[in-house]
Order: sequence, then C-alpha cells, then structure tokens
Amino acid sequence: MLDQPAKLARELGRICYAAGEAIMRIYVRPELWDANHKQDASPVTAADLAAHKIITDALNHLVPRLPVLSEEEADISWATRRQWARYWLVDPLDGTKEFLARNGEFTVNIALIEHGQPVFGMVHLPVSGLTYYGGRRFGSFLQPRQGESSVIKVRPLAWPAVDLVASQRHGNEQLQPLLQALQDAGAQVNCVGLGSSLKFCRIAEGKADFYPRLAPTSEWDTAAAQAVVEGAGGRVLDWTFRPLVYNQRSELENPHFMVVGDLNHPWPEWLAPLVTKRPQA
Repeated sequence: MLDQPAKLARELGRICYAAGEAIMRIYVRPELWDANHKQDASPVTAADLAAHKIITDALNHLVPRLPVLSEEEADISWATRRQWARYWLVDPLDGTKEFLARNGEFTVNIALIEHGQPVFGMVHLPVSGLTYYGGRRFGSFLQPRQGESSVIKVRPLAWPAVDLVASQRHGNEQLQPLLQALQDAGAQVNCVGLGSSLKFCRIAEGKADFYPRLAPTSEWDTAAAQAVVEGAGGRVLDWTFRPLVYNQRSELENPHFMVVGDLNHPWPEWLAPLVTKRPQA
C-alpha cells in the first residue's frame, strides 16, 4: 500500500478526517480547550492530544511495524531514530496558536519519510474540509470535502510581481532585509500572512510564489507540506539552496528555509545579500 499512492491517499484521508472531526468537536467548545505549554513554551490543547491519539492508533493499525514520530510523542532517542529508513512523521494539529485565535488556519499533517526524504504527504484543513496531498513521484492534488480531487501545480513566476506568504506570528521582523533584497533586484512584492502549513499549500496550488521562513520550526511542521509542494513542482530549500531533509541528526529542528514555486529564475542571485549572511539554525 505504501507504494500505491491512490490507496495510500484514501487511507490517510480517512485518518485525517477522523482527526479533524475530533479537533472540531473541541474547537466549537472553548471551555474544553484547556491549553497548557510545553518546555519550548508552545501551546498544547486537548485537540492536539485527541488528534494525536486518533492518528497514531490508526497508523499503527494501518502498517503495524512502521514507526510513528508525532509532535505530541517526540521523545524518541536518536539511537533509535537513526535506525529508521522509513517512518511516519505527524503534526496532529499544526497551528495551535491559530486554533486558539479561532481563525481556522490550522491543519492536520501526515508525512511518509523514506531515507530522509518526504515521499508522500497529506495536509488537511478541519474547518474547510480541504485536503492537499501528494509527493514528488506522484504529483499533488486538492480534495474538497465533497467532490473529486484535482491536480495542483505551482505557477510560473510573473516577474517582477512576487506574491510572498509569511507567518502570521514568527520571524516577520526579519522580513524587511529580504523584502529589500527582492526590491533591489526589481521585484514588486505583495506579502500576505497565513498560519500553519497553508503557506506551503498556497504555493503548491499556484496562488503564491515564495515563502521564506526565518524563525524556528520542527521537522513535523514541514514534512507533509514539503511533499505536497514537491509533487506540485516546487521546492523547499534551506538558505544554501539544498532541500530540507529529515531524521539526519539528533535535533528535530529545521534550519531556516524557503519555499519556491517556480525555480526557473535566478533566486540565488536575487537573494545573495541574505544567503551569504544567513546563519544556519
């Protein structure tokens, strides 16, 4: 089944919908939120934990011997993880702050990782019911709550116009030098703030061009959406223009990165003032 993308999409879709329904049952009842904080000060709610249990139980049943690494159960030693050639990487509720802000911009993320690469990913939006899924070998698709899936692709960059998506809450004070670098290269930049993995998805479906991430993220934040972007023809790169990889070291924090839709332009040249100075996280 792992090598049958249509069947894999159906099974993961059922799991994501079940997790999304559990999240929504809590979303509509704020008295059940009871947000706590982890050691890194990020919030965790009953919705995160409910989705985590549904997803991990279902994945363990789906492929019993395949490891699962979830944000809500990430305390797995590097000695164990480094043995994994293939595993699930899960963010049960990506965008907990968006959940608490009640803006609907949160997602359920499930990725299949093979040899450090996200080969298949699914990003589900519980509020709208939209589901993005795919991978580099299969293409990427958008599934509405009702109806058939449609193919999605990144769009050609209509230079000098650049539609940039950015985090609602993180790293935006660092955007000004980047915006200046693009403007110095002749770009006319339009910037929109979004939460969670929606920023990747906007690029994958051809509604934005560029997403720079200049603040900390963890591997479960990006893997599923990276697979979708790559299946749609885009790339997720660190600031040395190498693809993000997974489970290659003891830490689970990503370097700073960028999501680019159309690579047929001199991005390294445009961003050179930042690339040469950008320290790797």
